[in-house]
Amino acid sequence: AFLFHVCMAGLHLVDDEGLGGYTVMDDSDTELARHLEAVSCARGRVLKTGLGMGCFVRMCLTNPEVEHIDVVEIDAKIIEHFGAEFAGNERVTIHHGDAFEFPTDHGPWDFAWHDIYCEGNDGLQVLHVKLIKRFNGVAKLQGAWNLPRWARRIAPRLI
Repeated sequence: AFLFHVCMAGLHLVDDEGLGGYTVMDDSDTELARHLEAVSCARGRVLKTGLGMGCFVRMCLTNPEVEHIDVVEIDAKIIEHFGAEFAGNERVTIHHGDAFEFPTDHGPWDFAWHDIYCEGNDGLQVLHVKLIKRFNGVAKLQGAWNLPRWARRIAPRLI
């Protein structure tokens, strides 16, 4: 089993002994800048798969065109730690569940941003494409973290 170690710079995945691992996500200026395009596209009802450190949600809340954000997060510890900031915010609903099983009848959404984690990020782009396909038809515009440029070129409703 692996544990998450939270530090000021980000989330570091370590083993049960607290050793080894690697940084899973961070809130550096570079990381935040990578989300600016997605945040600028967000409006109306937004779906976010994967809460992470909450950076995307926090940034979307500064966008007055965003009415509500549904966040789907599979890890209860992530929700407990990073979701607490959004508790009581009427514009945010955090759902504990698997994005691949989350009911699409909670939609429709105007925008969906997929940013889930898989160990080592091997196959991450494939998982994001599967999420895009899953929410096709219930999200007007979609995008994903680390989505290859070729995917964006062939699908005009992707960012």
